[in-house]
Amino acid sequence: MKNLLKVFWFLFLIAFIKIDIIKSDCPPTKAWIQQLLDKALIPGAALIVINANETIYQQAVGYHSPLISQARQSMDPVSSIFMLASISKTFIPISAMQLVELNQLDLDEDINQYLLPRMKIIHPYFPNAKITTRHLLTHSSGIGLNLLEQNKFYLPDDRFIQTNLGDLIENYLKKNESWLPIPPSNITFYSNVGAGLAAFIIERISGISFEEYVHEKILKILNIDEKKASYRLSDFQEQKNNLVDHYVYNVSWLQTFQQDIPQLNITRVNFK
Repeated sequence: MKNLLKVFWFLFLIAFIKIDIIKSDCPPTKAWIQQLLDKALIPGAALIVINANETIYQQAVGYHSPLISQARQSMDPVSSIFMLASISKTFIPISAMQLVELNQLDLDEDINQYLLPRMKIIHPYFPNAKITTRHLLTHSSGIGLNLLEQNKFYLPDDRFIQTNLGDLIENYLKKNESWLPIPPSNITFYSNVGAGLAAFIIERISGISFEEYVHEKILKILNIDEKKASYRLSDFQEQKNNLVDHYVYNVSWLQTFQQDIPQLNITRVNFK
C-alpha cells in the first residue's frame, strides 16, 4: 500500500521507555513530553486527543528533524504533515465495512467471488482452502513474505499511479515463495500484500480505484481535502516545508531504506 499523508493526525508512539504514568500531569506538560522525546531520540511530535464531537487536547513539541542544521522547522499540530505509512491500512477495513453495510461485501465469502474473472487466487499448498476477506483483514490468509517481489512495489515520488494494483498482487501471488506452508486461518502473519489484495477487492466492488474510494467515501465526508491528506506527494508541492523529515541514526539501515523506500528521502543523522 501507498503512504497516506494527513495533517492533524499522528500516531504518537514511544517504545522502550520506562515511565511512571502516575507521576505525569494530565494533560501532560510540554516539558514532560519533551523529556520523553529526548530519551527516545525523537526530535518532535504532534499530539491530538479527540472524542466524537471535539478536540480535547492538542500540542506540538520539538522540530521536524534532529539537529542537522540550525534552520530546522518547529513542529505544528495543524500544519506539520506526516507520512502515515502502514497506519493508512486502517482505511482498508473502514472501506470494507462500508461495503458490508451496503450488503455488497461478505467478509466470509471466497475472495474469488469478487476477483473473477479478473484473477483467481488459490493457496498453492492448500488449493481447496477458501481465502476470505476476513482472512485478509486479519492477516491470516496464509500469504507470506517475498521481499524480492514486494520491493518491486516501492517506487519513488508518484510513480505508483503508473502501475496497476491488481497486476502487482497477481504477479506476487503467482510464486509459491510468496505463501506460507500453512492453510488460511491457522496463523497470523502480517502481510502488506494481503492488505493490498483487500484494497483491490474494494476496487472491484466499487468500480473505482482504492485511492479514489478513500477520498470520496471517507476523507471528503470528513471535509478533508487532498491538500491535507493524499496518497500522492505531488499534492503537497506547495507545502514541502511542512513535510516532516525522515532520518535514521543507524548507518547500517540507511542503504536499505534508501533502496526500498526512496520516496521518503531518508538521511542519516550522527548521534551525539
